[in-house]
Amino acid sequence: MDEPLIYTSKGNLPIASLDYSHAWDDRPDAVVFSETYKLDGEVVKHAVHVLSKAGVAAEATASSLA
Repeated sequence: MDEPLIYTSKGNLPIASLDYSHAWDDRPDAVVFSETYKLDGEVVKHAVHVLSKAGVAAEATASSLA
């Protein structure tokens, strides 16, 4: 049976061989989720996801074709 792999700085490794941890940080302006994969204490993959609570302002600009 095939073992699930994950791409890391050490190449594709079996997920079962890695230590996984995650953290949530609820800030006034954003929610931050981070996840870390370690192999024998060494970080081999780290990802951070940020959700802005404020949003982004945008303006439309009209142009003419002449």
